[in-house]
Amino acid sequence: MSRIFSLNELGHAGSSRLSRPTRPIRPTREIPDIDLDIDELSDSDTEVEKDQESQIKDAETSNDYEILKRALINEEFSPEILKYQDKAIDNLDKLIQEQDAVSKDMLVTHERKQFGMLLFSGTDRIKYIMEKYLLCRRNKIEIQVLTILASPIYKERLSTAELNHAEDYKKLLEDYLNAELKLPNDCLEDSIIKTFEKKPDLSKTVFCRVLKNLVPRDAQDTDIQHEPGDVIMDKYAYMRDALKDNSVELI
Repeated sequence: MSRIFSLNELGHAGSSRLSRPTRPIRPTREIPDIDLDIDELSDSDTEVEKDQESQIKDAETSNDYEILKRALINEEFSPEILKYQDKAIDNLDKLIQEQDAVSKDMLVTHERKQFGMLLFSGTDRIKYIMEKYLLCRRNKIEIQVLTILASPIYKERLSTAELNHAEDYKKLLEDYLNAELKLPNDCLEDSIIKTFEKKPDLSKTVFCRVLKNLVPRDAQDTDIQHEPGDVIMDKYAYMRDALKDNSVELI
């Protein structure tokens, strides 16, 4: 059955066909609202900086420990007193005080008690090396006290506490001789007290491990060198300068 269209309907239909095509409307994309928390960013940066500082501090601590451990071995095998490792001693002493305080707090808490015990064992290892190093030097100072106090070079190698101990020990030695020999004050002759003087034996034979390229002292050709890792045996007097500039280490 056919349908009769009115003029209005035909007009609207014709105009819709003849009208220009419309462009599709691009949907608008909503921009997400990004909330930048400056405090969180600054906190994360602070944590990164703390981690970096902690890593640097751990590396420095390990380096100080290795320096002191090597200094102890050199001191034990050297016939003379060597330079006091003040920087390593001070850094490790501060570390021990800090770790002792932290470990004591950990031991109070049951959950962290095991970590506190581990921290205590680590500080005990450092304390052992420090005490052994200082004791080794003190014994050498007491044996060679007259030689050390008579030499400006040796006196510069001592710490303030060691220098005071050396002077007190010499005074104690003089008082003992005065009491035993029954001499009046200021009558103790140098020749008598020097009988107790013991000088370092620089002709002592030592074993050294080479750390830097080193030309043998009797080599005619400078191209011939000891390489790092080589072990050599020679008199201490000949290896003295090489030990001073860290070209060798005693073993």
